[in-house]
Amino acid sequence: MDLAQVARWADRTALCLDFDGTLAPIVNDPDQAVPLPGVPGVLGRLVEPFLVVAIISARPARYLAKRVPAHGVRYLGLYGIEELVDGEVIIDREAKALEPVVQEARAALVDNPVIRAAGAYVEDKGLSVAVHVRGIQQLDRWSEDIRTVVSETADQHGLDLLSGRLAWELRPPIETDKGSAVRRIVAESEAERVIVVGDDVGDLPAFRAAAALAAGRGQSLRVAVSSDEAPPALLEEADLVVDGPEGVVRFLERLADAVHRS
Repeated sequence: MDLAQVARWADRTALCLDFDGTLAPIVNDPDQAVPLPGVPGVLGRLVEPFLVVAIISARPARYLAKRVPAHGVRYLGLYGIEELVDGEVIIDREAKALEPVVQEARAALVDNPVIRAAGAYVEDKGLSVAVHVRGIQQLDRWSEDIRTVVSETADQHGLDLLSGRLAWELRPPIETDKGSAVRRIVAESEAERVIVVGDDVGDLPAFRAAAALAAGRGQSLRVAVSSDEAPPALLEEADLVVDGPEGVVRFLERLADAVHRS
């Protein structure tokens, strides 16, 4: 990869980044996730030269802005269901209408005896709910039972079920994912190129949106973050593989250096 060439196209490029496992190391307690120390600074260096710098995550938009404060960055939360714009969270209307259903599912999961006995963590995201099994003692004993409970709860409430790294997420059944979020950013900015960086199954739609752009009028760079839990499909579809969030920061720093040299 010629970073100098990538840098020369910065003013026509959208840079789209995941959060957990990409900018922030994966931790047992999701509430304790924080980006690596160099992240806000390097994003600040990239905002001006790049057409768009965006964080697209399963996290809520306000959470992202609080954890990664960098002026000029776009924060798209819950796979693009919401975005923080001028201090206000703009929410997809269809998803907002289903928030009571999501909260009913959350309550059912919190009260479920299997979830309670296993010690799984139920994360309330407002418009979605995630069940995390990282850090559970005797995970082999509980994993299948938890998966069954989560799947049945999603079916009972008419919600979509997404699997991730030792987590399941229940969300409104709408046509919004990281792929549609990338397409929206590209369309709104009229970007001719896109760089997508991610580490999990949820980033595959973003990779495929980038590939579709490359097959059409633009070009793309798909960067996968490797780990022991990285899905093989993501690594196979990547143009570049980096080693953990530390590798992401090194890539972004090299990219920022190349942009400023150019």
